[in-house]
Amino acid sequence: MATNKSSCFLLLFLTVILSSSMQCKKIVGCAETIYNFEIGVKAYPDIDSITIGDTIWFEVNTPSLLKDVNGQMVDYSTAANLGSAVSFHTLSEDNQFTIKSVNKFDYLLKEGTQLKITDDLIEYSFSEKNGNYLFKLGIIAKEKGTYGLIFSNAANVYRNNDKCTKASFNINFHNTNPHYNLNPNFQGGPIPVGGDYYFKVK
Repeated sequence: MATNKSSCFLLLFLTVILSSSMQCKKIVGCAETIYNFEIGVKAYPDIDSITIGDTIWFEVNTPSLLKDVNGQMVDYSTAANLGSAVSFHTLSEDNQFTIKSVNKFDYLLKEGTQLKITDDLIEYSFSEKNGNYLFKLGIIAKEKGTYGLIFSNAANVYRNNDKCTKASFNINFHNTNPHYNLNPNFQGGPIPVGGDYYFKVK
C-alpha cells in the first residue's frame, strides 16, 4: 500500500513538473513580437512659427484593422497598452535639443489618457472608439524658443483577449511637415519618416 501511495505521489509530482515546464515555455513564447504596424500623427496648424498663447494640435486617428509591414491585414482591436511617450525639449545655446520643456506648455487632452508626467515627457495611452484608435492633444505655448517634440514608438502591445500575441507600432508624422529646417543637426537630403516635429515660438 505504501508503495502504491509513493508511486501515485511520484506520478502526480512529475505531472505537475511537466505542466509547469510547458507553461513556462508558453510564457517565454509570449514575449515574441508577431506584428509590426505603422500609424501616423498629424500636426495642425502645420506651420513652423507660432506666438505665445497659440495652440498646436497633434492627432492620431487610425483604424484598428491594420496592415502589417508584410502586407497582412490584421484586426488588432482591444489593444490594452497602445500609446506613446511624448518628449518636449528646447534648443539650447549650443544647438542641441537638451532643455527639458514639459513646463513650457499648457495641455488640452481631448482623446486618450495621461499616464505619467516628468519634466521632459508625458506618457499617454490612446483611446478606441468605433473601430479606430484615437489621440488628440493640444499644446499651448507659454514661452519663446525653438522646440522639438518626439512621439515614441510603442512596443510589446497586446490585446485584452490575447496577451501573448505582441505587436510593435512605429508612430510617425504623416501629412505633416516636421520642419527639419529648425533642427540645426539635420543633415539634409530626403526627409526621413520619423516621430519628431519642430517649431518656433515667437
